[in-house]
Amino acid sequence: MGHVSAKSPRTQEMRSAETRRKLVDATLDALMDLGYQNTSTLEIVRRAGVSRGALVHHFPSKADLVAAAAEQMLERATDEIRELAANVRSAGMTLDDFVDHLWGMFSGRLFYITLEYVTRARTDPDLREKLSPVVVKFHRALDAIWRRFFRGTRLTGAQVDQILNLTLCLLRGMGVQTVLRDDPRYYDELLSTWKALLSQVVEVQSDSARAVRLFGG
Repeated sequence: MGHVSAKSPRTQEMRSAETRRKLVDATLDALMDLGYQNTSTLEIVRRAGVSRGALVHHFPSKADLVAAAAEQMLERATDEIRELAANVRSAGMTLDDFVDHLWGMFSGRLFYITLEYVTRARTDPDLREKLSPVVVKFHRALDAIWRRFFRGTRLTGAQVDQILNLTLCLLRGMGVQTVLRDDPRYYDELLSTWKALLSQVVEVQSDSARAVRLFGG
């Protein structure tokens, strides 16, 4: 009896974690397949293969569930970015390579799911409040690796951040455009142009006066 009792709490904890994982994964799949508007809690329960009571026990509202799903998705992306940092340190990854990697993120599953919950968050303050800290964590990981590419230049931290935000805004815009325009060559050309501009920005930093003129400092 004692042996069974000692294992029960751990078993229950594992079952609980498994249920949460199923619900989160089902939510991400449904958001990708159906969009936010058509992703009901009943659909999520069906995909996860759990009871509605289990869903409510772990996630009292749809906003709680979507926020948890977004957090898991962005945490996975953050881990992936941190792994890339090792390649940056060993000079195994160039700035162009990293921009290509970001484009992969912003033209695939991660971006399309993000587009669904971000659009909803515009008019849903509860969801927006839950998502904001999750997104901040993701961007901090991006900031850390991005700055490695500009070490040794005369750019200030604020300028480096500005270049990152310009890059992300470009990629987001391109990502949105892919919804209605399926034209890989067009996006490749845009990306190549931006990478060429980034290369020029890095090169001219040996001339601090030029850097000031470029960024209005």
